[in-house]
Amino acid sequence: MPMPSESLPENIETVTPPVLAQAAFAPPIDFVAVPAKKSFPAWSGWNVLAIAGFTGVIILVFTLIALFVVRALPEYRNAPLAELATNAKVVIGAQAAAYPVVLLFIFLLVRTKSDEPFGQAVQWNWPGITAPAFLAGGMILALVVDGLARFLPIPKSLPMDTFFHDASSAYMMAAFGITLAPLLEEMFFRGLLFPLLRRSYGVVVGVIVTALAFAAIHGAQLGYAWAPVLSIFVVGVVFTVVRSRSNSVAASFLMHSGYNFALFTALWIASDHYRHLEKVTG
Repeated sequence: MPMPSESLPENIETVTPPVLAQAAFAPPIDFVAVPAKKSFPAWSGWNVLAIAGFTGVIILVFTLIALFVVRALPEYRNAPLAELATNAKVVIGAQAAAYPVVLLFIFLLVRTKSDEPFGQAVQWNWPGITAPAFLAGGMILALVVDGLARFLPIPKSLPMDTFFHDASSAYMMAAFGITLAPLLEEMFFRGLLFPLLRRSYGVVVGVIVTALAFAAIHGAQLGYAWAPVLSIFVVGVVFTVVRSRSNSVAASFLMHSGYNFALFTALWIASDHYRHLEKVTG
């Protein structure tokens, strides 16, 4: 039988459970702000064009500085500028000085566009224990492409042959071609350009256009002869597919380094340790 309300004790207080009391002051879940993650890639096409323009300017500046320094040396004081422009010590020396500056520029630009560490932002992703496999893959690719190129009308002499004046020039070219050159090229083409093209036009178009751009920058070295340019295009396709499938710019860099290493090693063997370059450079 229920008790009448008058019979209840007067000192009884209504107690609110602690959980409910806290919940009453908690903000609604819908109003909790969650920072949106930036899409990949964080940079734009204009940023890539800016890097390309900066690269051209900085290489030109360092080349002019190198020419000025070399012309001050007694042994090159009367040498024609055209001759110095094909001197590996001048050209490769200037590029070896310019490329770290360009890489620093890329690093700073990416860091301003992305909240992630640089390596994650460009998907560098070192392949770990499979790294030697990518290096070996590049060497095998060089042998395959070189073998197939023998069925194409490759000119006996190419403009890049003029850089191989002597053994010291060849060794300088080899060191640059195995380290700095593939690093910058992979960072630009497979690290920055390809993700933009893939996002806008899909993987297939991204691979083809990236390989075309990669072949185009090597066109002058190859005299724009269609056969060697086609070979470089095929190599660019393979590098870009590897980068896309592995999700790793480091993987394509290792393949690029291995590819160049195999080419310079073959030249080293054919020229008797770079002592008889006239046998292979025309």
